Amino acid sequence: MRRFLELGVIVSALAVMGCGASRQSGICGDVNPAATATGDTAALEQEADAAWAQRADLAEAEKAVSLWGQLLKIDPSRADIRIQLSRGHYFIADSHLFFKKEVEHDDKAAGAMLDHYQQGQFQAEMALGQKYAGYRTKFCARQPFDAALQQLDKDAVPAMYWYATNLGRYALQKSLVEVLNHKDRIKAIMDTIQRLDPQYWYYASDRYFGAYYTKIPFPSGDLPKSEAYFKRSIEGAPQYLASKVIYAQMNLAKQGDRAKFKATLEEVLAYDLSQSPEIEAENAAEQKKAKYYLDQIDFLVEED
Repeated sequence: MRRFLELGVIVSALAVMGCGASRQSGICGDVNPAATATGDTAALEQEADAAWAQRADLAEAEKAVSLWGQLLKIDPSRADIRIQLSRGHYFIADSHLFFKKEVEHDDKAAGAMLDHYQQGQFQAEMALGQKYAGYRTKFCARQPFDAALQQLDKDAVPAMYWYATNLGRYALQKSLVEVLNHKDRIKAIMDTIQRLDPQYWYYASDRYFGAYYTKIPFPSGDLPKSEAYFKRSIEGAPQYLASKVIYAQMNLAKQGDRAKFKATLEEVLAYDLSQSPEIEAENAAEQKKAKYYLDQIDFLVEED
């Protein structure tokens, strides 16, 4: 059983790394489609934002995503809404459907997660294509990906992050082949985020490299290097509980440090969610994950 779970963690680490060779992409088509509906975008945006504020309820999160989708039919040029929609798709998959799949063993949840990650990836990439013509031109001309990334600036970081994050999770859910196909592109994006805005999304690039170096060099990784990145992410944004959960799951479990694994996840469970209202829903989901991994401690961690 533990061997099976270890394989899952290996694939997980690769997916956290991934994104690469293929250039099949929606941005190489029409990134400025015509409107297909009419309506009051301001009213829709207000209603979507109100639903998003209640996103701890799956129905409200789905309502927000649906309303943002309707808004884009009226005004497809809204790259900012595409980025928010990308985050919304990711949240539904990672903070709701994860538990339906892993805990409730809902047969439909895996497919729904794939759909949300794929849509999240698409919307964020469309936002990049709409806002950065130079990126789109070089990317679609199949120039080296680094050359395309050089066309982006700090304002592109949110779209880059939600694109890479959704793509990595999509690949993980899809297949190991998909992971390997995309891993280099995601790493290049995260390198760029670290250069342009390392504090973005609660030190996301440090969190990513913490996970990355649990497996690279493959398969043993570089756990001290991984720990240094995780430490920067956790110390930089201790209120973002996902950093501690991923650290425990991917680094401490591999170290075989059962005591620290347990203590770290218990810290997550003890956190007062009201201290960070802007990410209360995300942190509530991470507390549920912490409990789930603590319940799996005998399978995830073997002491040396």
